Amino acid sequence: MVVRTREQATAFGGVLKEFRESRRVSQSKLAQRAGFDHSYVSRLESGARTPTRDAVDQLAKALELTGVQHDELLVAAGFLPREVSSLLAGEPEITEVLNLLQNADVPEEYRLSMRQVLRVLADQARLVLKGEKASDSTVAA
Repeated sequence: MVVRTREQATAFGGVLKEFRESRRVSQSKLAQRAGFDHSYVSRLESGARTPTRDAVDQLAKALELTGVQHDELLVAAGFLPREVSSLLAGEPEITEVLNLLQNADVPEEYRLSMRQVLRVLADQARLVLKGEKASDSTVAA
């Protein structure tokens, strides 16, 4: 059983409403297309109800969302997207690295080397962030 917070339900409702309004579809029409009662769509948008994954899929289909938009709606509802790479839509380099790491045609030793490089980069970024936080607190003092 998945438990979502009120904030997550409200966030989902906002995303659903944006997609619905951008397509100029009423709540009643969306509910009809998805096979739901009008009040269900209204409660989803207000955050009073949280959808099941199947309900999100039905809504995405009824709205004729693209794959990335469908995944955005799933994530807003608190579910994993169908394609993890869609979470990285704005990060093409990371998507490419992820695809290479998952590609069995890339030799394992090379994939291991890529993972080690990524660990070093992440460690360096954490050190920089710690340094920025320390210098920020020094400036504030």
